[in-house]
Amino acid sequence: MTTIAHPVQIAAATRARTAANVARDRFAGPDTIRALQSIAAHFDAAATACDAYDGTTNEPFIQMWRSLAAARDLITAHPVCRFPDTVVEYITAPLTTVPLPTLPRLLPVSEQHTAEETALRAELVRLHADNTAAADADPERWFRAVLNILAKWKRLEGAVTVDNSRPSNRTRVAERHLKCIACGGSTIRFTVREAAICACGKTQTWGDVMACDCVGYDCPAIPS
Repeated sequence: MTTIAHPVQIAAATRARTAANVARDRFAGPDTIRALQSIAAHFDAAATACDAYDGTTNEPFIQMWRSLAAARDLITAHPVCRFPDTVVEYITAPLTTVPLPTLPRLLPVSEQHTAEETALRAELVRLHADNTAAADADPERWFRAVLNILAKWKRLEGAVTVDNSRPSNRTRVAERHLKCIACGGSTIRFTVREAAICACGKTQTWGDVMACDCVGYDCPAIPS
């Protein structure tokens, strides 16, 4: 008996195959190309497993999640591939029905980078709003557009990281990332025990003073 795939299966498999094709189409150096080819292979495997689900066993979905997890590990290890970790959430969204992921705030000190961040965020919001109509009408085209925005975002993220790490930008970075819960200031000293001591004398935790989306030492305002 022939089993017809459910529309959400088709949507998830299409996104996985689209991501695989995008990975294979990207230009990069030899090491990155090898990583992209491996990522593409995992995405293809996830799509094939998703297609194989026929309602009799969950094994295909288990295999799909394993393949996506392997792709995510490679993406995390190779940021120059220009895929965000959240690409997996986009692929599985038709199956999980969870909201599409949002972009973290970069909080650049450069006006040019700030303008780019605003433009990319607005374009992604527009694509998210088309998630039903456009994604259903031409799912591959819609997801390619999303992946294009996310690739630009990863490139911008790298540029902001470099710029925000410059010693000359330290004060401006602190002003964007830190805020004392007592006085609102950003002149704060950090200790290895995760205490943040403001110039006003208030002692708080790192989490209290971080007005950004960074995690611990990933924050450019916290000395490593």
